[in-house]
Amino acid sequence: MLQQKELFLPILRDGKYGFINKNRDIVIKPKFKYVSDRFKDGYCVVTYIKKIRKSVKWIFGYIDKSGYTQIFLHLDSASEFNNGLARIKIDGKYGYIDKSLDIVINPIFENASSFRDELAGVRINKKWGFIDRSGNIAIKPNYTYVNLFSEERSLIEIKNKYGYITKNGEFAIPPKYDVGTDFSQGLAAVRINDKWGYVDKNGNTVIDFMFDRAKPFCEGLAAISINGKWGYIDKTGYIVIDTIFDYACDFKEGLARFNIGSNSLTRGISNPKGGMWGFLNPFGRIQIIPIFDAISDFEDGYAQVIQGNNSNYIDKQGKLFLEFRN
Repeated sequence: MLQQKELFLPILRDGKYGFINKNRDIVIKPKFKYVSDRFKDGYCVVTYIKKIRKSVKWIFGYIDKSGYTQIFLHLDSASEFNNGLARIKIDGKYGYIDKSLDIVINPIFENASSFRDELAGVRINKKWGFIDRSGNIAIKPNYTYVNLFSEERSLIEIKNKYGYITKNGEFAIPPKYDVGTDFSQGLAAVRINDKWGYVDKNGNTVIDFMFDRAKPFCEGLAAISINGKWGYIDKTGYIVIDTIFDYACDFKEGLARFNIGSNSLTRGISNPKGGMWGFLNPFGRIQIIPIFDAISDFEDGYAQVIQGNNSNYIDKQGKLFLEFRN
């Protein structure tokens, strides 16, 4: 009986979001304007639009797997949980709530990131630093920009140049790059003079600067772009999947999203507009034909796909596996 009521995944129907259970029945009828992709730490973010007199306001809240929804009328925004804490915004300032949905770090920051590896980036007096889970300053705000920590390194910006710091706030790699990515599998993609290459955690060049764009390594491969087309390299820099795609994403659970037909003017954004999405396997063969307007990475064996104003889920053979009986 519990399984019949417990929420499992969000769905999109006619432009509104609801939830299904593990039996694939609709438990919460579609009524939300937006929900986060998956449950994190037992919660999804939910939003809807409320008309107040002549104005329109976005309303934010959280829903748990039992379907209990707590709405916070005073929130300017709400984010997914990470490391047991979720970022919220009140009156233009950022703070954090815990899994009891109580404020545990007061909203005093100009901007803030989610937590990862027990630290979160925050902006104070127009500079970024890091706090710990108690809200104490762990790394002083000395930077124009910071990324979350990944493999004991955080990408930071000072005077329009990017480098990497350790959790002690010391430079692992001084700021000398035009831009960079997080470290993943021991390497980070960095750009100098409009070309991307890869460096190790000490800043040594491992793969030469020869790519127009580059992404972090995932599952042994990294997506790179040459002359507007995307393919994949291995950790030696050898192109193992030819650059024939209009856009390509990281490998997750053995498959990677790719796009065919997107507008070249939109390919600089994280999800290009237009075109159709499908999945590749690590050998460069198309596993799932590109027929979807939008797709998510695979997680726990399935991926969300969107066509028009409706969503569904597919398995790794591309089979649509939700058949609604409600």
